[in-house]
Amino acid sequence: MSWVNTIERPGHLRIHGENSLFSQVNPAIMATRATSFHYEFQTKVEFQPDHYSETAGMGLYYDSNNWIYAHLTYSESFGETVLRLLQAKLGERIEFVDHTIPLPNNMVELKVIYNVGYADILYRMSDDKDWNVFIENIDATYLSDEGVNGVRGEIGGFTGLFNFIGSVDSHQHDSFADFDYYTVKSIS
Repeated sequence: MSWVNTIERPGHLRIHGENSLFSQVNPAIMATRATSFHYEFQTKVEFQPDHYSETAGMGLYYDSNNWIYAHLTYSESFGETVLRLLQAKLGERIEFVDHTIPLPNNMVELKVIYNVGYADILYRMSDDKDWNVFIENIDATYLSDEGVNGVRGEIGGFTGLFNFIGSVDSHQHDSFADFDYYTVKSIS
């Protein structure tokens, strides 16, 4: 696969940005199936975007119209890399504009804690010992084979919930992100 490798930066997984997560063709994501109702997963990502259409991060994925994505991107108003959250719910794009964290080192650790349909997203910069809350209690119940509120038919398909890391470059397809690690563990 030309869009992902461990050769260009040994000790890291490099993912070259591809199409939007809304695209059914060539989204650049690496994913693992969620196998528990209560778990956490985390990663450390380094990314140097120069355009707002370049992103890299992690999230929860059901299909191209239903996902939650905590990501690094370039902010023109901040003039630097920031952490943001984007959500797709039944094809609708939802931006959490009030949640923006500047990342002067272009690097952050991210963690998602998933608990029976709800997710907390935390972050930690290189100087931090403790995790900081980015967004709490995001309703992710729609990311299921049962659809929204248990009603089938809201989501077209049957894929199950995935955890993912990935990179998007809808600008010039020349950006990449380096992921230091990726872990998933069940919580009792």
